[in-house]
Formats: sequence, structure tokens, C-alpha cells
Amino acid sequence: MIERPTIFRPLGLLAAVLVFAAVLGAAAPCSAKDRLFVIVAKSESDRNFVRVYNAAKTEAEAHGDRMILTGGKDKAHFRRQNEAIREVMRQEPDGLAVSVLHSEFLAENSFKVVHAAGIPVVTFDSDFAEPYLSLRAGYIGVDNVELGRELARQAQKIRPRGGMVAIMTGGLDDTNLNDRIRGVRDQLGLGLSGSGWTLLARSPIPCRDNYDQALGQLEVLLDDPEVSVIISVGWWAQMANGYEGLVGRYRRSLSRGEKVLVFAGAHPRQRELFAKKLGHVNIGLDFEEMGRLAYRYLARLADGGTIPKVTYTPMDVLSQDCLYAPAR
Repeated sequence: MIERPTIFRPLGLLAAVLVFAAVLGAAAPCSAKDRLFVIVAKSESDRNFVRVYNAAKTEAEAHGDRMILTGGKDKAHFRRQNEAIREVMRQEPDGLAVSVLHSEFLAENSFKVVHAAGIPVVTFDSDFAEPYLSLRAGYIGVDNVELGRELARQAQKIRPRGGMVAIMTGGLDDTNLNDRIRGVRDQLGLGLSGSGWTLLARSPIPCRDNYDQALGQLEVLLDDPEVSVIISVGWWAQMANGYEGLVGRYRRSLSRGEKVLVFAGAHPRQRELFAKKLGHVNIGLDFEEMGRLAYRYLARLADGGTIPKVTYTPMDVLSQDCLYAPAR
């Protein structure tokens, strides 16, 4: 038997080590990918949250990860959202991006499971209320108090003499909507003597995310001679099929500034209505950027990195002072 020179043994071992390392190196990127992240919407049926999801999904797939959408279908409700979180946790996701409907309820229910799992969480569009901020690593979205202030500023520009304002909202428990309402109140000085502005007694008026109900509420407000400014902190009435026909009947009041319509949101449908001069103000939110950042931040957290506590996305203000030439 010929004995092989011992000098070749280390080289053989080295070659084996190099081959093994190469295999591990090739496999490492794959093992770090195919992670599952989740967009938890207020409602999967809401087109704005679909925009967030589509942007997040595109970003995730470009990096070899997966993104799914949950939150409950049809009308938004915090109990549906809570159950959706419980259900998706059974899939052992690598991170959640949540638009919060009811901070306390989530904290006392599904988020006990989330916390026990130790997975990364970010919020977008609607953050946790102050006592529960520790439940997320960071918030992505518009500064909702500032959005409320901007809605009010635009109303002040169009009607500087003040008047009675009605505020329309979705749900009374929504953190982001309540922050917008707070911004409106602060900017108009509601409740302060000498501000020139008063709040309609039954405001804020909730529609529970029902477009047709919001349209009916808008009609009542347009018919009320005491109400001069209507500020909706969301898009609901403008997304109803009958909005154009309803508001068209009030063109003279709108053109004279006797009625001022101000809406949060600049969905393509809302931009179309604005172009037709069927509203004074629309303020848009960048839902696509929320989606992209939601994925990037969750991926960074899953890799052991850190993210900012708050990341504000921009607003897009559309405003027109006079809708129609005064009647002769």
C-alpha cells in the first residue's frame, strides 16, 4: 500500500472546509429570507389599506420575503381586528404592522399573545394611545394632530370670519381620528372665548366607516342653516355613490362660502371630485410610503436592528377658495 504524503492531508481538510463554507455561504441568504410579515389593517376592504399592503408586498417580494393582509373584512371593528391578530399569530409571523383601532382592547387581548411571542411590531396610520406606546417599536404615518390643524387652517383661510363647525369622523375609538379632531379643536380655539368658532353640539359625528351613512349625515349638515363649515377627518362621504349629486345641489352656498367642505384624504376618487369643484379642501396621505416603510422597518427589526420611534410621512394639500362664480 502506498502511503500518501502527509502534506496533502491538511490541503484535503482545507478543501473540505472551503467547500462546506461555500455551501453555507450560498445557503445563508436563503435562510435569512422567506420571512412572513403582516399588514394588520382596520379593514381589509378599505382601499387605503389595500394601497399600504400592495406597496409593502412589492417591497417584501423584492427582498425574498412574504407579506399578507389581515384585519377583518367589511366595516372596521376593533373586535374583528383583535381576532384577526389572534388568527395570524398561529402562522408564527416575523413581524406585524398594525393600524390601531382600539389601543386598550388590543393591549388587554391579542397583544398579550404578540408580546409573549416577542416579534417586532410597528404601527402605521393610527398609533397606540399614549399609555400603550411600548407595545410597538415605532410609528409610521402622518402627524395626525398636525393633519387636524391643517384641515382647520384651510377652513380658516376660506372663512376667516369664523362660524359654527361640524366635525365628521369614522369611529369614536380610533386613535388617529381622535388626534385629528384634537388638532382641529386646537387650531380653531374651540371652547375659547373670542375665537370666532363654535362646535356643533353633536360633534364629532361618527359614521362607523359606512359611506352611505356619512352621506346622509352630510346632507343633514348641509341643510342646517347654523352650520357654516364641515370638516371630515376622513373620506367617507366622498366615497359614497351619491356625493356628486348631493353636493351639486348646494353650489351657490359653496361658492359664497356659506358652506365650506374640508376633507382628509386625496384618493383618486376624491381628486376627481375636487377637480369638479365639489369640495373646497382635500388633504392627502401617502399610503404607499407607509407600506414601503412598514416592510423596511420590520425587516430591519427582524435582523436585530433599530428604527426611529416616529417617522412622519408627508401631506398633500389641495385647496380652492371659490368653487363657482356667484349667481347673478
